[in-house]
Parts: sequence; C-alpha cells; structure tokens
Amino acid sequence: MKMLKNRNLLLGGGGLLVVAAAAAFFYGGHVGASTDEEADDGEQQAQQGPPPAPVAVAKAEQRSLAPMADTPGAVVSTRDSLVAAATSGKIEWVAEVGAEVEEGEVIARIEQADAKFTRDDQAAAVQRLRARAEYLESFYQRFVGLEEAGESQASMDEMRSNRDEAVQALRQAEVALKRAETNLERTEVRAPFAGRVVSQEVQIGEFANPGAQLVRLVDTHHLEVTARAPVGLTRNIKPGDTISVTNGADTMNASVRAVVPVGDERSRMLEIRLELPEETPWYIGSAVRVNLPSAEPRIVTAVPRDALVLRADRISVYVVGDDNVAKRVDVELGSAEGGFIEVIGEVQPEDNVVIRGGERLRDGQPVTMSATPVVEPSA
Repeated sequence: MKMLKNRNLLLGGGGLLVVAAAAAFFYGGHVGASTDEEADDGEQQAQQGPPPAPVAVAKAEQRSLAPMADTPGAVVSTRDSLVAAATSGKIEWVAEVGAEVEEGEVIARIEQADAKFTRDDQAAAVQRLRARAEYLESFYQRFVGLEEAGESQASMDEMRSNRDEAVQALRQAEVALKRAETNLERTEVRAPFAGRVVSQEVQIGEFANPGAQLVRLVDTHHLEVTARAPVGLTRNIKPGDTISVTNGADTMNASVRAVVPVGDERSRMLEIRLELPEETPWYIGSAVRVNLPSAEPRIVTAVPRDALVLRADRISVYVVGDDNVAKRVDVELGSAEGGFIEVIGEVQPEDNVVIRGGERLRDGQPVTMSATPVVEPSA
C-alpha cells in the first residue's frame, strides 16, 4: 500500500514536470519570436534614418540690398527751448519739473503790480492827449472860415501846427499804452509749444530781467535722430530715404529729413537728421545706431535672419526640396536690411528655407513643413 502511494506521487510529480517543460517551451518560443521582431524593426528604422522633423519655412527672396555701416547717433527733440522772460519783475510762480503743458498754457508768472501801474499811467496820458487834440481840432475849424475876416495866415498856421502836434503826441501815447498792455500780458509766461517742463532755471522770489531764462521746455512727441557720418557714407543717402535705426533691442525705420552739407573741419563728418514716427517710445538723449548704406544697392538673394544656423566653423542654411528633405547649404553673408540678409551660396530665390527647427536638423533628414510669414521690423 505504501509503495503504491509513492508511485502515485512520482507520477504526479512527473506530470507537473511535463507541464512546466511545455509551458517553458511555449513561452520561451514566443519571447524569442518577439525579440527577433523588435530587432528587425530596430534594424529597419536604423536603415530608414531619423523620423521627419517638424519645421517652419519661408521663401528666399530676390531683394535690392546695399552693404551697410553703423554710425552712432542720439535721439533729440525737434523743439527744445529755454523760455525766457520778456519783461522785468519778481518771480511769483514757476511750473513744476515734469509738468506736461499745452501750447499757450502759463508756465511762469511775474509780479504784475509795476506793469499794471505803467498801463494805467499810459491810459491816463492817452485820455489827456486825446482831449487836447480834439480841442485844438475844434478851435482850428472855427477859424478856418474867418481867414477873410482878418485872421492872419500866420495865426492859422500856428493853430494848424498845434493841432497836428497834439495828434502826433496822442499817437505816441497810444503806442506806449499798447506797449504797457503787452508788458502786462508778458508777466504770464506762456508755453510756445506743447511739451514737458524739464527744468526750472529760476526760483520763486528771484528778480528777472528781460532775457532771463525761466524754464526749459521740451517737445517730447516730435523726435529726431541726429548722427554724424563720413562723407563716404552720406553721399549714398538723400532726404526722403528710409534708414534703419536701432535703440538696444528695438529697431525702427526713420526718414531722412536733411543731410547738413557743412562738415567739421577736424573730423570731416557731416550731420544727418532723421525723423522718427510720432509717439516713438524712445527717450530724448538715448544713444542709437544708425544703419547707413556704404555703397549703391544691388540685386541679391536674401533669406530671413532666422534661417541662419551658426556654428563655430561655418554658417549654414537648410533648404527643403520637393521631396521634403532638408539639405544643408553652407553660405557666406553679405548685405543686410531689416529682417533679411544676403546669402552667397547654393540658395536660389523661391527656395524653401528652414527658419524654425533648423538647429537640430541633420543633412538629408526628412521634414514636415509649415509656412511662417516673416515679419519685418516695424516702421
């Protein structure tokens, strides 16, 4: 009985061994097949190369560009005035520094007492002289018809002379009255243009004579750029041309207002004045760089600046052909204007060049394209 039980256990254990071996064979074969398939897929992917990379592209263009050279400049106001007193008197009030005023608004006030006294005195003199002139005119007219009644010619001439003298004295008094009224008006110093008070040149309580500087007023809305450049650069520009001006990270276009044809005897530099657009958010006195053409413009192939891939040993552009494959083209750079720069190499107008995603591309890598418009710097 005991031997039979041991036999059954042995058979049972053998059955378990058989099942385990079958399972190991089944799963082992399946795992081996999966490993082989993954290896085949990896080998196939390696043969096909990296997957298509998403990029943004823009068209290379044919443009008229000129080689450029930078020259330093500064932002200035078209109107920057030291407003002076036009009459004498003690200062009663001056506009605060930083105040923004409109044209004709009072920016300083001079004591009016003396000016009022002078005006009233001249007004009284006018009344007195007018009364005398009218009396002499009436007196003369009474004797005009009495010349034949025995009045001498000498008496008539004297009366006419007295009348004319009184009329001229009246006119002089009227002029003096207008001058006194003008001086009274000038005790309120008004802004000659809209602007901002930059400094007070006089303080309350001080005495101002005619010509004394009271306030510095600057027009902060109408700005220009002043720059000096050699004759070799200024000969390529004329009034009305558009010039690129850079203030740190900001760039805008300015119109040439004037090239002053008088050079400095030592530096041989000419002054250039550029009109900035109204409401330009640049501060007066800011340093800028003015991009002037150093030669006549010529027709070139240009690409957006974002298309350039800069490396230590080369400058490249990726051109995408009809097969959606990116080809690396090494180029040299030439003239630049705005967002475009000349490239010298195997790049043609209307070629699709990569402007986003080119930093990680490989030569010959397939891509998926999306067109992106190139935004020029705002004028």
